[in-house]
Amino acid sequence: MDLNAVPLSLDEFHRFKLGDEKVFKKIFDFYRPLMYHKVRRVCTSDLDVEEITQEIFVQLFLKRNSIPCTEAIFPFLFLVAKRMAITLFRKELSRQKYQVSHLAEWDELSDELERKIAHKDLDKILQTIVSRLPPQQQIVFNKSKIDEMSYAEISEEIGISKNTVRNHLVAACQFVRLKLDSLLLIFFLIKNIF
Repeated sequence: MDLNAVPLSLDEFHRFKLGDEKVFKKIFDFYRPLMYHKVRRVCTSDLDVEEITQEIFVQLFLKRNSIPCTEAIFPFLFLVAKRMAITLFRKELSRQKYQVSHLAEWDELSDELERKIAHKDLDKILQTIVSRLPPQQQIVFNKSKIDEMSYAEISEEIGISKNTVRNHLVAACQFVRLKLDSLLLIFFLIKNIF
């Protein structure tokens, strides 16, 4: 299918923006196979593929007035498909029962992450994620993971119990892990699917 092909005349595009069902059907018939194929690449359920493909065109119809020209129809559809695919993956991820692994797993970042993201970019991303933690969790996380201090050393230095240090570290590691997993998923989607 030629993505540059514009299936509408200017008059038809004007009628589309006014809500003409015949013109909308023409757009639907033209772009549906392509959108179906895109969604099919990220979704294995036929029912989900069909629902998402339909929703892409519902969004097109609802937001038709924001589309400036016929050439903007495909990019709009593509963007909606991409967003819906990411949403689908997030839903699938949240459906799974996510259990936090032992703290020892967080002593080093995974090999896969190190291969995909340059070291300096990873440091920047990690600093940004850690900066979103509450202040006490930031301190405990940095002292444990960056400065490699023990619970006892951290407890003594900042004046809280070892148990509180452990609780702060568990919460901080959970937050950091979830954010990194989300970034990996988005990176995978962008690189491999679209």
